[in-house]
Amino acid sequence: MINVLYLDDEAHNLTAFRAAFRRDFQVHVTTEPTEAVRILREQPIEVIISDQKMPKLSGVEFFELIMPDYPNPVRMLLTGHADIDAVIDAINKGQIYKYISKPWNESELKGLVQEASDLYHHRQGMASEGAQLMERMNEARLHSTRIQRLTEGQTELNADDTKEVARLAGEVTQLLGSN
Repeated sequence: MINVLYLDDEAHNLTAFRAAFRRDFQVHVTTEPTEAVRILREQPIEVIISDQKMPKLSGVEFFELIMPDYPNPVRMLLTGHADIDAVIDAINKGQIYKYISKPWNESELKGLVQEASDLYHHRQGMASEGAQLMERMNEARLHSTRIQRLTEGQTELNADDTKEVARLAGEVTQLLGSN
């Protein structure tokens, strides 16, 4: 089930969101940015939705605030106000995925949250694959360094060194050739 955090200063919006989506998502709602940060710390949030116009800080400011510690959840900005500056800020500073107008369309918002979750999982998979590739490359670099040390200054290798170079070269090939 998708873990969604919704931050809005209007409690009735949170109630409506929870009522609309509690069967589809694991819904976490709050009116307080500090509570939202606590939820992020304690829950595996995939998608964050924030209202733009709030009294303590804007949705964009909230996204900017959490970016260093919580860069992975996909962010969506929700507002009842057509504010082009907020849209530009959201894209540039808050790195939002979608800008959604209030009142939301339930089926459309449900689809957007699903898309955002898919994007979150895709990014996580890519990060994992990238980390695995870096591990393989580092291991290959170590083997290549060993080969270089064995062959440095040598005009001819003895039988043991030749076997070791061949073994290490095979491991490098295998490491860099595997997916």
